[in-house]
Amino acid sequence: MKKIVIIISSILFVNICLSAQKNELITVKAGTKVLDYFPVQKRYRYQEFINGQVLFKNGIVNKAKLNYNFLKGEIEFIQSRDTLLIAGKKDIRIVVIGQDTIFYDNGYLELISGGSVKVGLKQYIKLKDVLKKGAFGVTARSVSIDSYNSMAAGGNFYELTPDEDIVLEKFKKYYLSYGSSGFVPYRKKNVMDLFPQKVTEIQKYLKSNKVNFDSVDDLLRFAEYLRSL
Repeated sequence: MKKIVIIISSILFVNICLSAQKNELITVKAGTKVLDYFPVQKRYRYQEFINGQVLFKNGIVNKAKLNYNFLKGEIEFIQSRDTLLIAGKKDIRIVVIGQDTIFYDNGYLELISGGSVKVGLKQYIKLKDVLKKGAFGVTARSVSIDSYNSMAAGGNFYELTPDEDIVLEKFKKYYLSYGSSGFVPYRKKNVMDLFPQKVTEIQKYLKSNKVNFDSVDDLLRFAEYLRSL
């Protein structure tokens, strides 16, 4: 009986861990507006626009009330009564919103661990699937996902009122930066490429410490180890 309890507990633990790693899915019904599924608390990183600074590489600093829009994948700011996007993103050094530091590297990444080895988090809404009603009301995947992707290019999900059900997914993707290098997806191969002289030590660490590259806790611990090399 004790063994059965242990086995059941183990299964529950594994299921909880797996479900925690899944990205959030939102199904938008045909004929409804995408925006209707994203109230402010789901649409933005912060509950309200808060004081921040945009620091450019040329030394210019702009202060404004800022927020990050998951749907657009953009940082917005308030000017008068208008909500605008930051122009010249490639010229940004860093963005500071409240206590958070954000980099731009083919998209905005929030710094979650600093130092010589930085860990960044990119969050955005992505079109995952297009569904259509088949025979007898059965829902099936549609081959028209490419056309929807072109419509949604640049995060313009606001404009969509789909003719078919579409599934959107809120992604969380982790990135790594070493020294003055740019950010790369936080994966084993990229770690080895960033530390070519320390491959043997890193392999020993990975043998002794199982790293789940979808677990933020494991990634932060691994980054701390990399800083010690």
